Parts: sequence; C-alpha cells; structure tokens
Amino acid sequence: MRLFGTIAVGIVALLGSSAHAQLPVVNEARASWQGCAYSLKVLQDADPDFPYYQPLYRISVQSEVVSSATCTLTPRTVELGTSKLTPQIALAANADGLAAAYSFGEYIRGFGNWVRIRIHRLDPSTLGSVKVAGLQGHFVPSNGGAGMPGATSLGELTLHSGYLEVNGTLNGNSITEDPATTPWPYPIVQGSRFVVIYPDFFSQTPQSPRFVTF
Repeated sequence: MRLFGTIAVGIVALLGSSAHAQLPVVNEARASWQGCAYSLKVLQDADPDFPYYQPLYRISVQSEVVSSATCTLTPRTVELGTSKLTPQIALAANADGLAAAYSFGEYIRGFGNWVRIRIHRLDPSTLGSVKVAGLQGHFVPSNGGAGMPGATSLGELTLHSGYLEVNGTLNGNSITEDPATTPWPYPIVQGSRFVVIYPDFFSQTPQSPRFVTF
C-alpha cells in the first residue's frame, strides 16, 4: 500500500461555495455509516485552462446527519479530485470505516485516454483522507524499451472484513500502484480485467496490494 500521508480535512473544503453547489451532478454514489449519510458526487464544470468550453469533472464527497442519536458530525463537503474525462465512482462503508474510489484522466494526443484510479480511506467525521492508494495501467514493450500510458477503468469497490477489494478493466498489458513502487519495466500481465486486494486497508500499517488479472 502506498501511503500518501494523513490529510486533516481533505484536499479542498467546499462548504459555503455556491458556485460548486450550482454545478450539475452527473453521477452519484451513496453509503451510510452509524446514522450518517455520505454521497460521492461527480459535478460537471468548465475547464478554466481552455479558451473554449471543455468539461472538467469535480469529484466531491458530502456528509449529512440522518440520525442525531448516533451521528454527531458537522455536515460538510470535500473535493477529492478532478478529471478531464468522465469519472467512474464508488463509495462503501462497513464497521471498519468509509472508503471512496474514482477514476480520473485525460486524453493525450498520440496515446489516447490516460485513466488512473484513486482509493481514499476517509475519516467519517471530517471527510479527511487518512490513506490514499492509486492504480495505473501501462503498455510495456516486451524488449523493455520505452512504453506508453494505459488506462484503468473502475468497476466496483467492496469492503470485506479486514481488507478492501477494487476491480475493473485494464487497457494495457501491465498494472501497478500509482505512483509505481517497482522499477521499469513493469511486469507484463495477461487479461483485460483486474482485481486488487488491499490487506488491512483500515489499519495503521501499510501493506502492499495483491494484483490478479484475467
């Protein structure tokens, strides 16, 4: 597991931002935990780096109180990331905690779509990212020469007792953590689907993920 660090209250807090509140929601996933409700949303914005309209998708997580008897948090919204391509999202909760996953990427001329995945362990009270893991696909030539970026599309995020599972599809012949923890050339794999297991995702001791492709 790649530990990116503890982030107290997430990347960008959006409380009170009327501009973000007015953006259209193009996708949403929901989960509940101890009387609190959580939603992971994809908001469609305009990319400020272009003189003409190009979409920029903002991925944000929001909390709200359902039962004040068990949920004592202060509702808030935190932006987790952005994408120039339409993201796939997933949100899950169990007795261990709360986790969110999303794809993000952009089109690269001459290469095609470069799409990666982020998985966040979230603090249910603050929505801060306690752990962040990443996945990325690659095209690795058999001779070990220069490769090209691939794409990982998010399928499902599942929380089991003691571990987290992510599955999806791979466009490429290699998949690694993002950033990669192994040297180039990355191992070549077979198949267009992947399952990645993160042991003890909610523990304080990071462990390396287990990859299966088929």
